[in-house]
Amino acid sequence: MRSPSALPRAAGALVAAAVVLLTVTGSVDTGTAWFSVRPLTDRSADAAPPVAQVPLAVGDRIELTHTHSVHRRPVYEVFSASAEAGLAMEEMRFDAHGANLPSGPETIDGVTTTFVRDGSGYVVDHHGRPLGTVRMVVGTADVDHRLAAGGREIRLLDLVGPGTGVELYVQTTSGGPIR
Repeated sequence: MRSPSALPRAAGALVAAAVVLLTVTGSVDTGTAWFSVRPLTDRSADAAPPVAQVPLAVGDRIELTHTHSVHRRPVYEVFSASAEAGLAMEEMRFDAHGANLPSGPETIDGVTTTFVRDGSGYVVDHHGRPLGTVRMVVGTADVDHRLAAGGREIRLLDLVGPGTGVELYVQTTSGGPIR
C-alpha cells in the first residue's frame, strides 16, 4: 500500500507536467498528433528541433495565410493532419490570379483539383492530396506568413527570420514525422 504522501506527490507531478505542456503548447490536450514547425539547416532538416508544436487531432485543419509577394493579395492554404500522409492539402483560396497560383484544374500526383470561381474569388479543392511535409521560405513582414492550428495563431516571423527555410510537419504520438 502506498504511503499517505505518495498520492499528493503523484498528483503534484501530474499538475507540474500539465503546466509545462500548457506553457509550451498552450494546451494540455495532446490529441493524437502534433503539428510542428522547424527551421531547415545546412546540415539536415532532421537535426533542427521544432520552434513550434501544437497538439491536434487527426483530421484537424491547419491554415497558412500570407500576402502574395508579387500581386500583394491574400492567399489562404488549408492543410489537414493525416495519420497516414502527415500533412494533406485540402484547399487554396485567393481573390486574384498571381504568379504560381493555379488558373484552372490541375492534376498533381494523380489527384485532379477542382477549381471554382465564387463571389469572393477562387477556391481550389485539392481533395486531401497527401503531401507528407511542406518546406517553404518565410517571407518578409509584408508577406507575413501565419499559421492557425489547434486554436493558436503562429506568426512565422516571430520564430525565425525572413528568408529562413522551414518545414511544416505532423508527428503522430506513436512516432516521428510522417513524410
